[in-house]
Amino acid sequence: MDLLSLAKSIAGLVEAESVVANVPVSVTVIDIHGNIVLQHRMNGALAFSMLLSERKAYTSALVQMRTADLFPLVQPGKELFHLMSQDEFCAMGGGAPLHYGGKVIAGVGVSGGTVEQDVAILDAALGRS
Repeated sequence: MDLLSLAKSIAGLVEAESVVANVPVSVTVIDIHGNIVLQHRMNGALAFSMLLSERKAYTSALVQMRTADLFPLVQPGKELFHLMSQDEFCAMGGGAPLHYGGKVIAGVGVSGGTVEQDVAILDAALGRS
């Protein structure tokens, strides 16, 4: 499995879904060691969407769960609350782990719309809609 090829394919799927939704986004794929494999910002996507997509991908890759599912666990008084004290982590919806051969191999993050739009674009691109 070639992670860069997979990342390019996912970025293409994300871009196609964002065009349908009429929401320009940034997409980032990060490996399980926290290294950027691919980062892509569509024309018209806000500049800070690149940083948010990177943090969503990083979080999903290292925590190995969807950021939308992580959000309730990082609220005050919850077991993972202190995780959000780290600048690199982000629990906003729009991040998901990528699996291959039954293992998490990377994380992908999408940002540019509302949280609901980012989640919908990512889920559609990954075939989870």
